[in-house]
Amino acid sequence: MRRILLPLDGSPLSETATPFAQALAAGGECELHLLSVWDVLPEETEAVGADNALALRDHGLRYFRAYLSNISEKLEGCSVSCEVRCGHPALEIMLAAAELDVDFIVMASHGRRGVSERRRGSVADKVLRASTAPVLAVGPRALTDTSPMVLRRLLVPLDGSAESESSLDLALDLAGSLRAEIALLNVVPHLFDHYGPGFPQDYLPDIDRRRQDAATAYLRGLQSQHPEAIKETHVLSGLPQVEIPAFLERSPYDLVVMASRSRYGTHLWTVGGVADVMIEGRVPVVIVPPTAE
Repeated sequence: MRRILLPLDGSPLSETATPFAQALAAGGECELHLLSVWDVLPEETEAVGADNALALRDHGLRYFRAYLSNISEKLEGCSVSCEVRCGHPALEIMLAAAELDVDFIVMASHGRRGVSERRRGSVADKVLRASTAPVLAVGPRALTDTSPMVLRRLLVPLDGSAESESSLDLALDLAGSLRAEIALLNVVPHLFDHYGPGFPQDYLPDIDRRRQDAATAYLRGLQSQHPEAIKETHVLSGLPQVEIPAFLERSPYDLVVMASRSRYGTHLWTVGGVADVMIEGRVPVVIVPPTAE
């Protein structure tokens, strides 16, 4: 890992992502690049006039430079650089990620919208959906009391597809740099829940058991390939968007690493389904896009 991008907007909420970015950067020789974007709003120019809007922008840029400088002084054990841009926040974050060729974007999932509002349509949501680099999304309930942050237990949800397995290589790299352990989780939907009616009721319990046995064998096969990193496997039954968040509520994991695609369709797994629910939980989630395999 060479470079991590940490967007900050000046709010305490955005800063909740900082300990996680610092923990990732401390795992190896990695630069932590802090970015703030002065949001350009056309209606402000119309309201105050071009000259005043320009003066306001210059004041905002100076503020963000001082703000990032203060943040960087608190980040010990990391190589830190700072940048302030002017424009649309989501677009500038994506441009910076591409220009810097970052390995990770780490950001809070609500930005300036606040925890009481829906995340959809926020800067973080746009970045999550458009990024070609993995995004570590830190939700409003993420635990950030530990200082320094320690990421030692990683959970990787898999469904048996190549799409979901695209997250495993990244998780293995993270486990190596962070000296962490990996647990694999497969949630097997009940046949009736997934495919709907059409099977005789007497067949369903037996078929479900066989599918669970196959999932167990699948996870243990992956574990046998990487026994030094993968320490646990878990198979659950039910709907992934229900069972994965519930599992995280009762299990002590520090980070989830999951792909943005699933064999069960975008309405279940990708951003907009399971990921949306999980990002609102207490455990930060790394979303691995298809191009980041």
